[in-house]
Amino acid sequence: MNPLIAVVILALVQGLTEFLPISSSGHLVLTQALLGVESEGVALEIVLHVGTLLAVVLYYRNDLMELIREGLRFVGGRRDEASTKAMRMIGLLVLGTIPAAVAGVLLEDRIESAFQDPRFTCGGLLVTGALLLSTLRVPKGQREVNPFRAVVFGLFQMLALFPGISRSGSTITGGLLVGVKPEEAARFSFLLSVPIILGAVAFQLKDVSEGISSGGLLEYGIGLVVSFASGYLAIGTLLRIVRQGRFGWFGVYCLIVGALGLAYF
Repeated sequence: MNPLIAVVILALVQGLTEFLPISSSGHLVLTQALLGVESEGVALEIVLHVGTLLAVVLYYRNDLMELIREGLRFVGGRRDEASTKAMRMIGLLVLGTIPAAVAGVLLEDRIESAFQDPRFTCGGLLVTGALLLSTLRVPKGQREVNPFRAVVFGLFQMLALFPGISRSGSTITGGLLVGVKPEEAARFSFLLSVPIILGAVAFQLKDVSEGISSGGLLEYGIGLVVSFASGYLAIGTLLRIVRQGRFGWFGVYCLIVGALGLAYF
């Protein structure tokens, strides 16, 4: 397959499935296995994640700018309601990031080996499906995110280090299970993706620079744009679905894909 077409396919899969609760990592693994579409390695995957990161930053630009502005004012000694609220949210995001960051370092080899086995990915999709369907029986919550609930978000995000387990699906599910308001659970989940993706990018920056220097600039540029555009559309789509209370029905799709994948592989 033409390398540019392969990049476009992978970028579309990454962008559309990063924020829809159906596992971008799982769909990338299955896409490559089923269609023989080979990625350009870790560097391209990181670039595609940068595209979806930029989508989150643009979509939540006002929230992020306020967090940065008021957080700096808090550090500078200001203690009004706005700066205190921003610093509290920053602290919650840090708490929510810790579990996945620690697990990513300790389980790096096991996570990498899991990405080589499509059957593991299919099993992960079954887990995602069960998690999503569980939300259909949960009463609509009205709670805000607090330190305990932020840790719950983080523990569910830790599960999503493995292919097939959706990051947005698992974290939003975790929030709904502890009574967080649906739209707030989605918002916190998306904001929580910023530090974890930034960390992954920083960790693999050397691979990206080597890929660019070896002539992959065009492919990376196309992948970045496509994953950004499709990711931005996916955020708005998922927020509407969460508001309408239809979030859990993605679980049926994940169960079907996971079961068919296990039968096929």
